[in-house]
Amino acid sequence: MGEPVQVADTSFLYALFSKSDAFHGKARRAAASADAILVPSEIFAETVSLIHYRVGFAAAKSAGSWIRVQKRMEVAAPSRSVLNGCWGIFRAARGRLSYPDAVVLAWCRERRATPLAFDQAILRRAKR
Repeated sequence: MGEPVQVADTSFLYALFSKSDAFHGKARRAAASADAILVPSEIFAETVSLIHYRVGFAAAKSAGSWIRVQKRMEVAAPSRSVLNGCWGIFRAARGRLSYPDAVVLAWCRERRATPLAFDQAILRRAKR
């Protein structure tokens, strides 16, 4: 089985829903093998917005609805400590990391989790 908790990034979630994404197969396998996936509320919003922009409202609504009913996925709002951690990571990166990427990394630190991402900036920083 997968790791105890993984934190989803938009790169993973978008690949999961986009059959034309280069990581689609890998995303489907990762989702199927994961024990638990935490989806930060900011990442949920970013993913639904990206799908809406690229594919349309119906696809965005379908993807958002699917995420919300998955038993192994939790859409979570940040605590004060996660917000503070995120802001600290974002500031320390000095423009080399997006705010949503900092969100994923802050949740990983908070939950002692690994990122579920195809974004190399997140994966490199998670190893530190």
